Amino acid sequence: MPSLKMFSAILMIPLMWTLVSGETPIRQCAYESYPLPLMVQIDDCNSSPCDLLKGSEAKIDIQFVATRNTMKALTAEVHLTSLGVTIPYDLESSRGTVCSNLLHGAYCPLDAGEDVTYQLLLPVGNSQPEVPTRLEVRLLDSDNDNRVVACFLADTRVKKPSST
Repeated sequence: MPSLKMFSAILMIPLMWTLVSGETPIRQCAYESYPLPLMVQIDDCNSSPCDLLKGSEAKIDIQFVATRNTMKALTAEVHLTSLGVTIPYDLESSRGTVCSNLLHGAYCPLDAGEDVTYQLLLPVGNSQPEVPTRLEVRLLDSDNDNRVVACFLADTRVKKPSST
């Protein structure tokens, strides 16, 4: 039977590598005490910079861990930095309300240690300049003085969609 175990292990290694390598590369926010999410996936991007296509919505899945019990009011805050200028990105409340955009049947209130995934649909306007842009996303606990639950930076670039 050792050969069956060895064969199973050989098959699992590439599968595990595929799951691990499919994530979007992210960096720690400026304040290193802010927790990183467990995983971030921006569209199908697995290398930097990630392309954000004008006139579309970037789908950003953010897997994070709740930091306290009965978390029921979480919001997303987005900042974009281009050419050295950082601006807050105004999200519609329906998109920025974390609890109403949780995936896989999760719902609020969340309990400490609960692992959930929030889906942020980020509109990319046609008027956004086509330049490299640093994306910063913070998930805030609105009922706890807007403490940061998760924060990450990702390198992106705004582009026109390819015409096919």
